[in-house]
Amino acid sequence: MTKIEFLKELARGWFGNSQQHSIQAQLLKARGLNKLADKMMAESDEEWEEAKKVNARLIELGETPAVEIEAYPVFTDIKEMLEYDCKDAAEALPTMSKALSMFDDDYVTRHMIEEFIIEEQNHFNWVKVHLCLIEQIGMENYIIEMLGE
Repeated sequence: MTKIEFLKELARGWFGNSQQHSIQAQLLKARGLNKLADKMMAESDEEWEEAKKVNARLIELGETPAVEIEAYPVFTDIKEMLEYDCKDAAEALPTMSKALSMFDDDYVTRHMIEEFIIEEQNHFNWVKVHLCLIEQIGMENYIIEMLGE
């Protein structure tokens, strides 16, 4: 895979993931799970911005970004949603880390990807905490915790 192909794949993934989290947030908000919905919407916004950064970088590199979006599943079950996010982040982190070496001669892109890795690790950690919380207090109590203003 070339550097440009990797960046285009990142943009496709971030745009798709952003839409997935936006839909998840709307579904959660409809159920009154406002705290969790707010977190998912913040995640959606962050991913949208990351995709835009990748496209801006592609343009700086003289490339034309594609209008493409990776398809992601939508979940109505909270635990399944979190488990999918955990699995997705766990797979993305090593891929992004491995790709860093492709950009040894491009500090700007390398730094951008390093920031993405940090954000993805933070999201992975957040998801793991919430999955552990569900295990410890049960789904009903977790749902009560996620209700909010």
